[in-house]
Amino acid sequence: MLEAKKSAWFEKIFAIYNRNLFKRRFQALRVEGIENLNKFPSIIYCNHSSWWDGLVAFEISRKAKLDTFMMMEEKQLRNLFLFRKLGAFSVIRESPREAVKSIKYAANLLKEKQDRVIWIFPQGRILPNDIRPIEFYNGISRIAEKVENSYFLPIAIRYEFFGDWKPEIIVKIGKAETMKSKNSKELTEKLAIKLTDILDELKQDIVNNKLESYENLL
Repeated sequence: MLEAKKSAWFEKIFAIYNRNLFKRRFQALRVEGIENLNKFPSIIYCNHSSWWDGLVAFEISRKAKLDTFMMMEEKQLRNLFLFRKLGAFSVIRESPREAVKSIKYAANLLKEKQDRVIWIFPQGRILPNDIRPIEFYNGISRIAEKVENSYFLPIAIRYEFFGDWKPEIIVKIGKAETMKSKNSKELTEKLAIKLTDILDELKQDIVNNKLESYENLL
């Protein structure tokens, strides 16, 4: 696996680049619930509908001042190797042996410092927001099994056009909570239901134009 090689100076430089990139490509990055990013250690899990998702995670992490790491497919990370300097590490989900290495690495990151978070896209690939049922790989719950008192925090992301030539990113952050189950498969299914619920809530907020509580981070 490819480990993260975090660099504080690179992160500062990339933050300027990323902010300018978002302003060029998007009309807004609206986020609700950023105050919920206050429980540690946390496993943040999101839907994965766009290549932009990882950069959205970076922007939110900067705003919330999080010590962030992120799990990425190894093929993608080899192509975007500089992301390792931002805290990205790899996983090969098709190989159980390699996946176990990534799970252990993620768990150790959370145990080393109690104020860390790990972002995971447990669907494992880019899929439409409205596909149902949402299905996760079990890695997310196996990480939690190795980290006592860890929190789960669901985040829903959508990309929408609102009459402008540039789309907006709309993000709804759920509340962090601890969850226990008899086995990893059962826990994974519960987490998938949680994310489904917050995705549906986000869609209704957009359909009903109830976005007053969403803060624009751009």
